[in-house]
Amino acid sequence: MSRLKKLGEELLELVFPPVCEVCGSPGREVICARCRQEFELVTPPYCRRCGKPLSASASPDMICGECRQQSPRFDAARAVGLHTATLREAVIKFKFNRRQRLAEPLSELLAECVDAEISNPAGLPWAHLTGVVPVVLHPSRRGWRGFDQAVLLSRRLSALVDLPCLEQVLIRKKNTAPQIGLSPTQRRQNLQGAFEVSDKQATAGGSFLLIDDVYTTGSTLNAAARVLRRAGAQSLYALTITRAVPSYHPQLGRRLGDENDRA
Repeated sequence: MSRLKKLGEELLELVFPPVCEVCGSPGREVICARCRQEFELVTPPYCRRCGKPLSASASPDMICGECRQQSPRFDAARAVGLHTATLREAVIKFKFNRRQRLAEPLSELLAECVDAEISNPAGLPWAHLTGVVPVVLHPSRRGWRGFDQAVLLSRRLSALVDLPCLEQVLIRKKNTAPQIGLSPTQRRQNLQGAFEVSDKQATAGGSFLLIDDVYTTGSTLNAAARVLRRAGAQSLYALTITRAVPSYHPQLGRRLGDENDRA
């Protein structure tokens, strides 16, 4: 049976040669090496709480101005890279163009981030996580899109890092309006009452990793973390593929704010 499957795959490749899902260049890699080289990864120094990149002179334990003004509901957030260049293209094509093959390499990037925190003596305590919780879509949005990107990422990540995927814990009960073009205050208002927890016994005393695709202002992650806190979660961390590029990013030395995807 496996030989027949392999033959079928080979015949399919003759008709539809495999290409990079990001740039379309021929090759077996879902994301080619050239596209990976253009990823703008988030590197220190960054805010200890939300993971926002800071100037090169910042100390490793610095907290950004936004987090000092209003502390997030989660303990800390991290992202693989900035929402720009080919990593941004990968997220957009995964999310809006239904390129579900991208879930595998993107979840591998998340797993690498988890492993890096665990292996770092000064990293986040992710070796003691209870499980992975996707920041789910509303059922109507999931039906329109055909899948839930956070759930797909969480399922693959859970297998890679050997953690339960608790995809039924968080429920999106309110079909919120798109966040595009909203101010941070409007985003928070838009998400009021958006989530609820299905099983408080499953969250009481636990330490969870919230998974989403993009961190823009943190409003969605904060809304999800808030209800999980109320349900008894002890520790909450957030991990995304990308985070919005600051209006001026010191590592790039040029304006990139217009590249942020506000979806």
